[in-house]
Amino acid sequence: MAVSQEPKDVSAILTAWSEGDQEAGNELIGIVYKELRRLAAHYLKSERGDHTLQPTALVHELYLKLFSTEPVQLHNREHFLAVAARQLRHIVVDYARNRNALKRGGPQGTISLDQVHGLSIPADSRVIELDQALRRLETLDSRAAQVVELRFFGGLTDDEVGRTLDISLATVKRDWDFARSWLLNQME
Repeated sequence: MAVSQEPKDVSAILTAWSEGDQEAGNELIGIVYKELRRLAAHYLKSERGDHTLQPTALVHELYLKLFSTEPVQLHNREHFLAVAARQLRHIVVDYARNRNALKRGGPQGTISLDQVHGLSIPADSRVIELDQALRRLETLDSRAAQVVELRFFGGLTDDEVGRTLDISLATVKRDWDFARSWLLNQME
């Protein structure tokens, strides 16, 4: 029973938070913390063993990004997770850029779409390359780019992506197939 009520509760809390209720923001993070930590752990599951970025640190950084500014207009749990996935993408890309700046160059690898399909996190320079390719894809087909972002950075299933973007499962799969092919072409 409680599971069926959670999306409604989260939606009500999101509404209260977007109207300026800071307590609602604190309540929101308490409710979605576990899900955010799952997303963050997803990002880092295939990262090299000596990396310094941890899921908890990612969630805390996300908290600062989301809750230290004016509330964002969020409609429901899925919309919140989509915004969280985008912000986590930016945090990971910024982290990769900072690490690459410290390395002072070196060979830049490419990401294989098998890695994207397997939802594994690429090495620092490849995260940046993927981000750049996704930015180009956004200008061509923003929904397909969102599908990649939600699946790859958000770790969402096809069904969750469909609910988040309010599109059919067939459309999610079509967009995913197109985006994978397009990204492969761009990154080769």
